[in-house]
Amino acid sequence: MRSLLIRCLGIGALILALLSGSTTAAVAQAEPYYLTGGTVISMVPGQQPYHASVLVKNGRIAAIAQHPNLSSHDRVVDISGRYLLPGFTDMHAHVTFLRHPSENEKGADYDRRTSEFVLRELLAAGVTTVRNPAAPTAEGVRLRDDVAAGRILGPRIFTAGWPLNGKPSAIEDIRAEVERQCALKVDYIKVYANSTPGQTAAAIDEAHQCGVKVIGHLQATDWPTAADLGIDFITHAVSWSTSTLPAAKQAEYEAEKQSLGSMRARIFWLESIDVNGPEMDAVIAALTRHHISVDPTLVAYETKFVPVEKYRSAENVALAPPAMQETWRSGGLTSAWTAEEFARMKRAWPKMLAIVNRYYRAGVLLTTGTDLPNPFVVPGVSLHQEMQLLTEAGIPAADVLAMSTRNAAIALGQGADIGTIEVGKRADLVVIDQNPLSNIENTRQVELVVANGVMLHPAALRAESPTSPAKRGAAGARHSL
Repeated sequence: MRSLLIRCLGIGALILALLSGSTTAAVAQAEPYYLTGGTVISMVPGQQPYHASVLVKNGRIAAIAQHPNLSSHDRVVDISGRYLLPGFTDMHAHVTFLRHPSENEKGADYDRRTSEFVLRELLAAGVTTVRNPAAPTAEGVRLRDDVAAGRILGPRIFTAGWPLNGKPSAIEDIRAEVERQCALKVDYIKVYANSTPGQTAAAIDEAHQCGVKVIGHLQATDWPTAADLGIDFITHAVSWSTSTLPAAKQAEYEAEKQSLGSMRARIFWLESIDVNGPEMDAVIAALTRHHISVDPTLVAYETKFVPVEKYRSAENVALAPPAMQETWRSGGLTSAWTAEEFARMKRAWPKMLAIVNRYYRAGVLLTTGTDLPNPFVVPGVSLHQEMQLLTEAGIPAADVLAMSTRNAAIALGQGADIGTIEVGKRADLVVIDQNPLSNIENTRQVELVVANGVMLHPAALRAESPTSPAKRGAAGARHSL
């Protein structure tokens, strides 16, 4: 990649901060600087790319000018020939890494050191915001707060606590658990696949009384039911719910689940779904009627169901921290599938893309998410793989970029603060070497990341080994421009 040039006549606080690796909170207060010469892809609706200089000051976009009146004393970063976009958002990133996932929150083996490495990898890929849709509750809140306070480097985090998955089962216990998590100041409550409609309703009601929104990874409660109950977000492209299939296929699907298990039964589900049928019409009508956002996580599905070599390649796997690679050695939930089962799912795979395309054409608020750290879902890289899959689903590159920026900000309730390049907004930005509008794969060519006003170089973020003692400060952010 070409070198970025910084001009600074008179060494000031900006350069000292960059080279000393000061923490995020401190660097955001450094002297202002200009990003000049690049093409701004602002993601403001209807606004075409344009050439301008962007002034960053105190962590905010202070000014945007096509012909700024710069003096020899201004700090300038020349990004000529490159593209400036809002920072990307991964709406489904389990950044609180668990070595041995457990149904019991107390039994979860939380690995803080690997979690910090994951955060740096996300930043290096241009991800400046993440939604952690389920986490050990106290640890997830602590990780979020440590990033916000500048104690560690990472994207801004919005976190849920431990998921409610049918346990506790009693309604009063569900309400008590939601109240406990609200008291710990989670951003969201997560309702998981085994929650019945009654349990889901109780969780939503109690969470809303606390002023907290609810994320649903749903199956026992189907999407239209959850939408009518007031769910705020839904994860993944499909529910695998029986009621979403044509009536003639429902009994056979239930029999498949009983005889083959829920994961293998998904092959039959995808083969049987009528993408344009009345059941899918009802799902889409519920999503649009209640303005519910969806993060399809196609990359998490393709890595399981269509074992494409690019995900399992040594080159791709090596980008993940060692502890994460270790948890992938079993191969995941489909490791025991036969060649014929994989072949059947591969033949059905275009239906998954067609479903996502239906959401897009119907105006469902779609966002980008990866569901890391599922096997072969690599932190950071996987978001770019997700964007490519969304274009394979027939969504134009410009709209995929909007999903990862503006749409995500709207879904998070942060549209006034992030998601577009506008004066007054938080300076969460990414500099790309080639035009992502002409080829979505160009999003991978990240040359510079700005997080809350802090300039960070991808190579420096990746320089620290996850197996070495955690190095806060200088080693975590040092880079040259």
